[in-house]
Amino acid sequence: MIFYENIEAERDRVEASIKKFGHTSDHNLDWWSCSAISPDDVPIFVQWPDDSSILVHHSKSEWRIWSDPVSKEEDMAERIEEFGMEVFKNKDIKVLWCGDVSETIYPKLKNNKLLKVNDIYYSLSWPVLDMFKYDSLLPGGHFKDIRNAKSKFYREHKAEVVNFDKVEKKLLHAIVDEWKNVALKKQKEDVYDLKYHKAIDNDFKGFLTARVFVVDGNPVGFNAGYEVVNSPGRFAGIMGIQDYSINELSLILWLEDLDWIKNAGYEKLDMQGDEEGGLKFKMQFHPVIERKTDTFSIIKK
Repeated sequence: MIFYENIEAERDRVEASIKKFGHTSDHNLDWWSCSAISPDDVPIFVQWPDDSSILVHHSKSEWRIWSDPVSKEEDMAERIEEFGMEVFKNKDIKVLWCGDVSETIYPKLKNNKLLKVNDIYYSLSWPVLDMFKYDSLLPGGHFKDIRNAKSKFYREHKAEVVNFDKVEKKLLHAIVDEWKNVALKKQKEDVYDLKYHKAIDNDFKGFLTARVFVVDGNPVGFNAGYEVVNSPGRFAGIMGIQDYSINELSLILWLEDLDWIKNAGYEKLDMQGDEEGGLKFKMQFHPVIERKTDTFSIIKK
C-alpha cells in the first residue's frame, strides 16, 4: 500500500479509485477531506496496487478510517486488517478507529490474532426513501400533524431559499455554532462541527447543491448534498443544519430538502445514518433500511 498526503495533487488518483470501487454515500473526496474530528487531523489516501483504497484521517496518536474501504466488498475487512498492521508499526499510534463501516466487517476482524478489536461503540441504520412514492403534498391522516405544522410555519414566517454563495460565510458559520451549542445540551458528546465549518470554507466543493433557508430575513439553516457514486438516480442528503431559533425549523428544513430532491427528479434519497430519535423521525416517511454500520476502535495486542 502507498500513503498519499497531498490530496489535491492526487485528486485524479483518488477520484479514479472512488469511481471504480465507491459504493457508499460517504465515498466523496471533498466531504471526506473536510470531515476531520480535530484541527490536527490530516486526510491521507491509502492505495493498493489494484486501485482499491482507504480514506483516512491521521493525527499524532491515532488513525481514523472514513466509511467502508473503497474496494470490493469481500475485500474490505482484509484491507482494514492490512492497514492496521502497517500503521501500528509506529509505536506512537495508540488507536485505529473504524467509523461507520459496514456491519459485515466487525465479525471478520473480531478474532484477529495480532489486533485487538474493541466492542462496538455505536451502530447506525441507513434508511433510503423512494422519491417516486414520496408525495410533497403529504396526504392522509398519517401526515396530518406535519401538514398542520408546515401550514402554521408559513403563515407566521416569510421564508425563502437561496444558494449558499448569496450568504456571508460568517453567517453560515454562526448557524453551525448554534447547532453545536444545542446539540451538546441534548447529547453531551460526539458533536462534530469542524467538518461543516470546513465545508463552508471550501465553498461546498464536491457538493451538487448547498441551499440556505432564510426566515424573516435571517439565515437559519442550510441543506447540502450530492449524487451517490456508482448509483444513478440516487441522491445523498448529507447536511441539514439549523440554528433551532424557530419552532419546527428542523421539520421545515427537512421538507425543503425533500421537495428539492423530488423536483430535481431523483429516484432515491439516501437519508444518512442515524439512531434512536433521528431514525424514528425519518422512518415516518416510510423509507427502507438498506444497510447498517458500526463504529469501533482497534488497538495492537
